[in-house]
Amino acid sequence: MIDLEKDVKYIKGVGPNRVQLLNKIGIYTLKDLITYYPRTYEDRSKAKNICECIDGEEALIDVVAIGRVQEIRLRGKTMYKLQVRDETGTATATWFNQSYLKSKFEVRT
Repeated sequence: MIDLEKDVKYIKGVGPNRVQLLNKIGIYTLKDLITYYPRTYEDRSKAKNICECIDGEEALIDVVAIGRVQEIRLRGKTMYKLQVRDETGTATATWFNQSYLKSKFEVRT
């Protein structure tokens, strides 16, 4: 049987640096770790139409790309913008520092 009071430093793959980070947020034992729940939750099970979205909202949308990814460099960050559309309208999708996503979109007209 697993000892839930075992220190997190004995978990495989958890090194000294990770132990320090876990301890900073109050996780000292295996029990602390498995009962540490996220502060917030994003429901990504239901896609929205563009017309239902609010400006600045994070949302799951089912769209097609209608333009190329635009890369904008800002003080130490890179911002990416992409024009997208669905049957209800168009929008600009924006994300930061994830250059690998540039090649994931196929432009459709």
